[in-house]
Amino acid sequence: MLADTPELREFIKIIYPSFGLHSTAKASGQRVVYFGRFSARQDIEPHNCDSWGDVVLKISEATSRSSISYLQKEIEILKSLKTDCFPKLFFDEVITIDPVTEENLNPMRIISIEEKVDSQNLTDIMKLYNKEEKVVSFLIEMINALRLLWGHSQALVHRDLKPDNILVKRNGRLVIIDLGILRQEGVKGVTNSFNAIGPCTPCYASPEQATNDKKNISFKTDMFALGIICYEMLSGSNPFIDANSEQYFDDVLERVCSYNPPSLETHGASNEFSRVIAKMMSKEPFKRYRTVESLLKDLEALV
Repeated sequence: MLADTPELREFIKIIYPSFGLHSTAKASGQRVVYFGRFSARQDIEPHNCDSWGDVVLKISEATSRSSISYLQKEIEILKSLKTDCFPKLFFDEVITIDPVTEENLNPMRIISIEEKVDSQNLTDIMKLYNKEEKVVSFLIEMINALRLLWGHSQALVHRDLKPDNILVKRNGRLVIIDLGILRQEGVKGVTNSFNAIGPCTPCYASPEQATNDKKNISFKTDMFALGIICYEMLSGSNPFIDANSEQYFDDVLERVCSYNPPSLETHGASNEFSRVIAKMMSKEPFKRYRTVESLLKDLEALV
């Protein structure tokens, strides 16, 4: 597993000599994420890198061309999305040769460099979204942004929507980050089909992720996660975390699959919005909204 180490930082320094590393994002297990800025440009560095300002540098490892292809999906999608709802991609490359020994690098390393969005993380300001009107507006904006993935020619699913992966800019607009476990709907995945669970963050996972039911992974999987986030905004806590007991991975996933949270009406939401969120969080995907348009219609009626 790749981790932030002095050796990795030295590797980055050799590859990009003028990159000034400011800080590191919390560990994700898939890759290491650094924040920094290019102070100048040297010949071996990307063109115009000194004009980018603050950037996010992501580095991952891969042992085969197929795993590289999977990791590059996020890069390809970011290149294709012409919108402010996702970060702008400046540069990417695959490092196959060790810059010191000039021998083949195994595992290979994939680097992408994105803009650093001037924003706050939703996790840090969730308490500001404690009124139904603001939560409805949040949900409509998120759905319209995610339609770029859901309606993509490859029918993409984010699969890891959570407050940590949503940024709020100074003007209040939202930016969705970390497409690292993006999945194409209906396509065989590279993760083991016999795993008990699929890639996910447990307390924002859908039942189909919790049981690794790949055939049912669709835009409705992201819909379930959005329902959890909205429920948390208005109730003040994640519905699948039991504050009265120690949290274990399996316990949270069991609650995702079996526990039905009380109606949001008990937390002051209207009957209409409570029914929308309950439908989004139905355990069976077929009971959730069949189309994005029908969900938006119900939300816009609330506005």
